[in-house]
Amino acid sequence: MNTASSVLAPILIWERVLAEDPSVPWLREQGFDVRLGRPNHDPAYRDHRSADFIEDAQGCAAALVSGGLRITGAVMDALPDLKVLSKIGVGVDTIDVAAATERGIRVCNTPGGNDSVFVAEHAMALILALRKQLHVWTREHLQQGGWRRPQVFSAPMDGQTVGIVGFGRIGRALAQRLAGWNVNVLAHDPFAKDLPDGVRSVTLAELLAASDVVSLHCPPPADGRPLLDAAALAGMRRGAMLVNTARATLVDRDALIRSLDSGALAAAAYDVFDPEPPARDDPLLAHPRVLCTPHVASWTWQGFFGRREQAARNIALVLQGRPGASIVNPQA
Repeated sequence: MNTASSVLAPILIWERVLAEDPSVPWLREQGFDVRLGRPNHDPAYRDHRSADFIEDAQGCAAALVSGGLRITGAVMDALPDLKVLSKIGVGVDTIDVAAATERGIRVCNTPGGNDSVFVAEHAMALILALRKQLHVWTREHLQQGGWRRPQVFSAPMDGQTVGIVGFGRIGRALAQRLAGWNVNVLAHDPFAKDLPDGVRSVTLAELLAASDVVSLHCPPPADGRPLLDAAALAGMRRGAMLVNTARATLVDRDALIRSLDSGALAAAAYDVFDPEPPARDDPLLAHPRVLCTPHVASWTWQGFFGRREQAARNIALVLQGRPGASIVNPQA
């Protein structure tokens, strides 16, 4: 067991899932004092907010967190012993990284693993589900005596145009999975280079106007405004479908509902919400043109626990002063 001065530092495992989480015994084997936070399958999870995190993390040098909590500078100020925030997943937009840097708190993420593949697979499944009307042809529909409706038809993939907004690892993985479906693939990403054959780079307005399906795979704008506001949604091809496995804040929800109600958009599929979990009266959950999943795009056994193990290793490496951690703000 490591006997360095940093061992036995209290570490909070926040939003834990299963008792057999391998990151917990591994950290304890390294000599750390591991505290277990509130389980994210608890019925009260919806009420777990910053006050709960501050209470549980008092005296902790590090915390392993996921995306269900926004960690602001005020939260950090209430935790003066905090040295490391290790985020499960690549995106760290739920953490005020600038505030962490000012306070000397290292923010880590988990870019390794096959998350991009898992999310791309889920996006592909949602695209197919929308095109094939699986949000309409449900088991409940049949149980209620329903059958085919002459006014509801499935839509093909063959010959259609799919627009991918954000062409990083997930966007590229989705484009790979679309190959062979005989679709036209458009991409919008100001930072993407070396697009593969068969993918054409266009402006966002061009992509929205030309695409039968739009799939979002980018972070939200830094200014906090939705990327797809009312004007952008109005610029989408009539009858198009929208898939969002990235961030709920990318889209103006009220404008989206209006577009769906009017029929301008045919359907939408959502795996992300704001807040999470969504309120039971969230209009997306009840809308007949919306297919919803509970933020499970990367919810695979291999991906989930692999990310947690990497997040735990980030904490250990930083607190032990060893290299190799994935730190997004090394200047801290």
